[in-house]
Amino acid sequence: MGVTSYFRDRRGRQTVFLPPNLPMMAWAGLGAASAMALTPRYRDVLHRASQGAMMWWAAGETFRGRSPFRRTVGAATLVRALTR
Repeated sequence: MGVTSYFRDRRGRQTVFLPPNLPMMAWAGLGAASAMALTPRYRDVLHRASQGAMMWWAAGETFRGRSPFRRTVGAATLVRALTR
């Protein structure tokens, strides 16, 4: 496997910069909402939901990523989230 094939899917398309999918949009939205939450309780709940969305994305990329690069990033993110 060459270096360039690490960043490409089976059809040869690059997979580094793709539009965000639903878990990434949920992570960003919930993270922004947690930053603007007025009470510590809501901030904590929204932060945990944001982290759950990130784990959802990481698990999806780990097992269904379109390229070896995306599977590696997903696995690293999942390991990091689970060891915190």
